[in-house]
Amino acid sequence: MRNGTDPSWHRAREREFLDHAEKLLQDDRLRLETMRGRKPVTLMLRKVTKADRGGDLKRMMSEMGKRDRELQDRMPIGESIDVELLHKWLWVLKSTVGRLRVISIPPTSDLLRDKAPKPLDIQNYGALVNVPARPGHSPVPETVVIFSSSGFAPDMLEMSRAPGSHLILVEPNDSGGFNVSASLGLNDIAGLFDPEQEQQKRQRVTDAIAAQAGDLTGSGIAVDRLAKQTELPMQLVEGALKSYAREHAGLVAKKLDGRLVLFRESSTGTGETAGGPSMPMIDRIRALFGGRGENEKKIAFLSERRTALSQQRDRAYEEISTLEGKDGGLREQFQKSTNELVKRRVTSQLLQLRKDMERRQQLLGVLNQQINVVSTHLHNLELVQQGSTAKLPNSEEMADDAAKAEEMLADLEASGDLASSVSAIGTMGMNDEEQALYDELQQETGGAQTAKEPAPGSSIAGASQTATGKTQLPPLPPLSERDREKKRTEPEAG
Repeated sequence: MRNGTDPSWHRAREREFLDHAEKLLQDDRLRLETMRGRKPVTLMLRKVTKADRGGDLKRMMSEMGKRDRELQDRMPIGESIDVELLHKWLWVLKSTVGRLRVISIPPTSDLLRDKAPKPLDIQNYGALVNVPARPGHSPVPETVVIFSSSGFAPDMLEMSRAPGSHLILVEPNDSGGFNVSASLGLNDIAGLFDPEQEQQKRQRVTDAIAAQAGDLTGSGIAVDRLAKQTELPMQLVEGALKSYAREHAGLVAKKLDGRLVLFRESSTGTGETAGGPSMPMIDRIRALFGGRGENEKKIAFLSERRTALSQQRDRAYEEISTLEGKDGGLREQFQKSTNELVKRRVTSQLLQLRKDMERRQQLLGVLNQQINVVSTHLHNLELVQQGSTAKLPNSEEMADDAAKAEEMLADLEASGDLASSVSAIGTMGMNDEEQALYDELQQETGGAQTAKEPAPGSSIAGASQTATGKTQLPPLPPLSERDREKKRTEPEAG
């Protein structure tokens, strides 16, 4: 911000402007006044001298007891560019026919005192910018460009706009751009000293629209308010609004009550269903002869009507705010006045003013009711349109799909039962012969392992030592079917 106390901000703006001014010396559009008329700087010899006030800054900081190297690096240093335009004659001799001076005048004193910087006025300008006449030389036309990161006082702006002035003033604004002030005779080159490019300005407009996106559905965004907010020319803002409407479906930029307004035409349509220019011709003919598109037309009309009414309501609010300010001023005038006639006059003015405010309030009530009716109707139409474009299935189709789904689930369940029965077959028990062979193999496998791993220190083969020190015999192998039958038939001993 130009009234901020951060030196880095002022330093960055100064550097941005000086870099841009230096590049302009290679631009053939820059035509300066010389003793031979207006000439492009690229067609003339140029002697460029750069300077700054870094030494004055260091001395001022020393006098104020602020020997801070970091602060010094962040401070603007008052850079300048002095360009002499030379004419060569007799192949050797040169003479100065014009001059360009680009000077930055930062608010150094205020920034060092951590105070809000004051705009540059004529008094400070005269003390800092000295243009002495060169002895032995006739005065040459000189164009002076002054940059002030803290802005300019009204007297400086008036001086730059005076007829015949060769002074161009450049200052940053609070919206992120730059303001350029000059006389009518310098308008053709004054805009060249604006460091902000055309694309950057359009991007600022786009960012401002995105920040107010919530207003698109209601009152919309008017071009005059957006131009005032961004501090950009009306023509540029109008072009940016139209481009934004073309790039975003559902938005329309249209003149309402003499002002270009950007608003949302429909919350459900995409611009093609309404028969817009992007719809193919065959589809537009079908929609025309098919009797379709009535809802889209109604939605477009009601959206435009709602935006126009909302714009009228916003203007009524602004008028009431202005009247309230006048009311406060008249009340203060009444309190300060000691003349009875003045008090009576102020009383009469206050009475008429309050009647005007009441009328505006009644107008606001009517506008709010109209906006409510239009918004309700528009909402109902959008619901109807959304329901028709969704193409949801009817009850009969849903019932048929449900029956098909049940059949599919039944088939899937039967397939699952079959798969489970097949898996169970693979895990059934073995028959008698397989079981006998399995027992025999298991017995041989158990005996081989026992023979290979005898327990150390045991007198019985296959014995193992327990934790209590007792000897534990290995389990006997299972008897085969023949051995069990033989055991049953043998007489019991004793």
